[in-house]
Amino acid sequence: MSEDVKVTVLKYLKEQFGVDRIDFELKKGGKGKVYAFRKCNFDPGDIEGIDTYHGIYLGRIEKDGFRLSIEGSFIIGPLATKNVVEIGDATAMQWMKGNGISSNVKGYVILKWRNFFVGCGKGNGKVIKNFVPGDRRITAKY
Repeated sequence: MSEDVKVTVLKYLKEQFGVDRIDFELKKGGKGKVYAFRKCNFDPGDIEGIDTYHGIYLGRIEKDGFRLSIEGSFIIGPLATKNVVEIGDATAMQWMKGNGISSNVKGYVILKWRNFFVGCGKGNGKVIKNFVPGDRRITAKY
């Protein structure tokens, strides 16, 4: 990853979530996606189907900040010192169904339910917009 993108992501993590440092590497993919990984000595050589480029999808650089993926919220959530919104059981269920949450917060936030980080949303002062992909939403009635 170019140093500029790493600096940009770290700047957003500090501004948005109060994260001072990370202990993993970052790589940029297409469409502003950023992947987190740890270096290792594994060399797959010419093994078909092994892609050494990507790690875990951490999030996406947007025009107005850094939007974490669900996995990104798992990784960054425990490090975050601000903009973590704790939600209860009923609200967590609505979130995982893909619904927004009524809230007066603005900007990107990490949603925390009990001891779990369930994603990242963006507040506009009235609602936290949900970014949970359709194929990862809960569809069954509980």
